[in-house]
Amino acid sequence: MVKQKSIIGYSITNLGIFLLYSFPATYLFHFFTDSVAEGGLGFSISQDFIRYLLITIGLLIGVVMAPLFGILSDKTKYRPHVGKRRLWMIIFAPFTGFLFVMLTIPFFREYFMTFEAATIYLITIYSIYSVVINAFNTPYMGLMADITTPESRIKMSGMYNLLGGVGTGLGLLLPGLIHGLTNSWILVTVVYAIIVMGTSIVTIITIKEDPKIVDETEAEVKIPFKEVLKDKKFLIFESAQFLWNLAFNLVLASLPAIAASVFGLAESEQFGYVMVILLLILGVFFFIYLNKGEKWGKQRTMTIALIYMGIVFPFGSLIYFTRVFGFVLIQGLIFVTLVAAGLAAIFVFPMSILMDIIKKKQEASYMGTNMIFMNTSGAIGTLIMSLVTWFFAGDAFFVIAPLLGICVLIAGLIFKFYPLYDKSEKND
Repeated sequence: MVKQKSIIGYSITNLGIFLLYSFPATYLFHFFTDSVAEGGLGFSISQDFIRYLLITIGLLIGVVMAPLFGILSDKTKYRPHVGKRRLWMIIFAPFTGFLFVMLTIPFFREYFMTFEAATIYLITIYSIYSVVINAFNTPYMGLMADITTPESRIKMSGMYNLLGGVGTGLGLLLPGLIHGLTNSWILVTVVYAIIVMGTSIVTIITIKEDPKIVDETEAEVKIPFKEVLKDKKFLIFESAQFLWNLAFNLVLASLPAIAASVFGLAESEQFGYVMVILLLILGVFFFIYLNKGEKWGKQRTMTIALIYMGIVFPFGSLIYFTRVFGFVLIQGLIFVTLVAAGLAAIFVFPMSILMDIIKKKQEASYMGTNMIFMNTSGAIGTLIMSLVTWFFAGDAFFVIAPLLGICVLIAGLIFKFYPLYDKSEKND
């Protein structure tokens, strides 16, 4: 039985990781577009396409590096004082924090103030950062299997996802507050680096890998990628998730551009206030889904949420065509509320459904394959957004809103016509 202290001690690092993950999709936009006097690079909104390109590169690196570091950490010899997976965290946590700070060009910035020079610098640093964060995060994720039994991983994954959500929430609030006080994006990333270092230290100190459990975990059945793809239920789930994850990444990465170009909320502090509203709305529906999801059925509720978003997303294009000051803010608030009602389901149900359908003692193989699908769909989504932003600047989201609707609608229909649970199971 895993103790509550161990559950929190392990999961706390996910807060720091998701804090880092939230920055490129949100406030990196403000670092790019803020004036030099405000600590930014002074890019135009149309040049923000480079941000989407960076995210795409990072996700594609993850497709290759996550499985590689998973294999390497599997083969790492257990050491009494630093364990097996924790050794990787000890080595790569400092590099992860350092390279994250380097994204804001803290040194010799005067040599990288042109768009071309900054682009070369950012692509180089972000590529290295993406390799390093995979070297840190992949063994950390594998640590869950080493310290739990298959039966206790549901409880552990619940806390893991909860603190990941807290990290995302902090990532939507902290940067605006810190930048408002310091006028420095470098200090924002320094605070992030301190948090990710602090959370990883908590995990490294509080979690002790039992060599006996590690041996038992290594006895789990590792099956080839092609064998995982023969699992019909897993393929159904991944087909739907591929589409909604693509849409989710597009929405998250578009938020700052929408706030700036459509609603006139160009300041990072103003964007932070919008995120407070979004988080409150998400929180309400998050609570509803957590309390009613089991009763309503996980797949059934997820199906309804996806089809609902498929209907709501295309209405985002109406805001693009009816920009009247004042009225556009009301439209935006209504649209955000409607989207959040469905979007909250993506935070609650997917991991739980996946854990229900994957085969026992094959979690490592299934979760590794799942990460490949998620990174690939995220990369495709952000690449699409980078191309559309190149042509439509801050209006990109509203131009492709109908495409998002189609993606999540198809995902909902997949869940509608291909049940993942047997009729005797209540979570259908």
